[in-house]
Amino acid sequence: MKMKLLISALLLSTSALFAQVAKPIETPYVDYPIEAGDHDEVAQQYCLICHSFGYVLNQGKKSRPYWTGTVQKMVNEFKAPIPKEDQQTIINYLVKHYGYEVQSGQH
Repeated sequence: MKMKLLISALLLSTSALFAQVAKPIETPYVDYPIEAGDHDEVAQQYCLICHSFGYVLNQGKKSRPYWTGTVQKMVNEFKAPIPKEDQQTIINYLVKHYGYEVQSGQH
């Protein structure tokens, strides 16, 4: 009896895997324009390994300390393979195109 219940439960739980969709599913394409110049190829080379550039754009305009911390988090916590010499290049690119410099006295 237990075996029949187990088989029934297994069949019911896997039946959704074999369901068919009547029409094709279309995934929308979203273009995330990347600002060219200032070593954008370095940012693309390393950032796009793990996520789309939309992730960068969705952050909004952020300060140099924010982008510095973000790049450091990617390297230290998420183990992004970004060489030390390219980290500052990426930070400079992000600040110039997707951020701002903090003036003294600002937070």
